[in-house]
Amino acid sequence: MALENTITEPDMDAASQALIRGCRTESADHEPDLVVDGMTDSIFSRLLNLIGVA
Repeated sequence: MALENTITEPDMDAASQALIRGCRTESADHEPDLVVDGMTDSIFSRLLNLIGVA
């Protein structure tokens, strides 16, 4: 990988930096969705719900 071709945040223009900051704050407002299809009705999932973990 050529390091001279990489872009860091200070190298970006103001509009790009504002977009990155906006994306970071939007993602910090809510918890990520960690539900896996087919696992929400499993015995292990029900057990976790019973003890209040999930």
